[in-house]
Amino acid sequence: MDKCGDVDDCVSTPEASAGAAKLSDEKVKNLPVPGEVEFINGGPPCQGFSWMNRFKQSPWSKVQCEMIPAFLSFAEYFRPRFFLLENVRNFVSFNKGRTFRLTLASLLEMGYQVRFGILEAGAYGVAQPRKRAFIWAAAHGETLPDWPEPMHVFASPELKINLSGGKYYAAARSTAGGAPFRSITVRDTIGDLPPVENGASNPTIKYGGEPISWFQKKIRGDTLSLSDHISKKMNELNLIRCKHIPKRPGCDHDLPDEKVKLSRGRKTVDLIPRCLPNTAKTNNQWKGLCGRLDWEGNFPTSVTDPQPMGRVGMCFHPDQDRIITVRECARSQGFPDGYRFAGNIRSKHRQIGNAVPPPLAYALGRKLKQAIDAKPLKLTDEDMVQVGLNLSLGPI
Repeated sequence: MDKCGDVDDCVSTPEASAGAAKLSDEKVKNLPVPGEVEFINGGPPCQGFSWMNRFKQSPWSKVQCEMIPAFLSFAEYFRPRFFLLENVRNFVSFNKGRTFRLTLASLLEMGYQVRFGILEAGAYGVAQPRKRAFIWAAAHGETLPDWPEPMHVFASPELKINLSGGKYYAAARSTAGGAPFRSITVRDTIGDLPPVENGASNPTIKYGGEPISWFQKKIRGDTLSLSDHISKKMNELNLIRCKHIPKRPGCDHDLPDEKVKLSRGRKTVDLIPRCLPNTAKTNNQWKGLCGRLDWEGNFPTSVTDPQPMGRVGMCFHPDQDRIITVRECARSQGFPDGYRFAGNIRSKHRQIGNAVPPPLAYALGRKLKQAIDAKPLKLTDEDMVQVGLNLSLGPI
């Protein structure tokens, strides 16, 4: 903003100001100015809206919720031709829908055309349920991108957004009646990967075999070696629990009521986690906790820290006594094998769990290209007013 003489309108933190001061003259020269930006897209931190977050009322979660207006301010300042916002499904209903409606109203006030909806990633070629809310916006005179058609059958209810007057809107049709392709399974996704042990840490290994599904052939591409087939190391007690989980579809924490002796120490400990007997009734019997994946089923929604005692506890390999690897999680999201993640194993899991699945991102990108290639729409001011009236939302 300093480059454009708008520094007085900028609200900045000391850290951001210090970082900006370190930019070289060449980088400042290459920064865009309003009118030069074609497309802005992103997913402001979703933890404040996510049902998986047990600490929604924490100060940091509240700060993350406030990043939606900060993200919108980039659209207001740069005025891109196209804009795309992604967030979790609960973004639509959080705070009784006020945040969602405020987002739509803000974009409309800026003069953008707006389209909103919820998409299921599993219907676009990944083996996991991952419902995400999206908001498309296009500048006056541009073609507003449409939603991609679901290509895979996926067991999911129709993703509706309630409107006023008892009406609702669904961005994509349900695949209950069929789709061009069947669902992608866990076997389709990771069935070709070589076995590894608990705590495997070799960064690069050989595949050891040929792909056994079209998904695996596509996801491998021209990659010759397998990277990031590494697994979080469980402690001794959780490893013993894992070995007691039967290698059958859907098996989870149905552990024998017995005590085990660990290699260190003289005391014995309960094989059944203490939290299970006392809190099972109020937590859906802790379904999936310490659970194994089903070869013919799908992965649970990818998270940033897979662990057997976590909110999404189904993270054990169908046949092997370990937590699924970084590469297996990456494949569940649709990342090609040639994609490299940065940092340690926890950081890599975080990058994967926070991502929009690449196959869904690709489908949205194709719709954006179609909109760019289309002839620009010539909307009158009356048309824009009508768009605003049609998007008037009631309680959600």
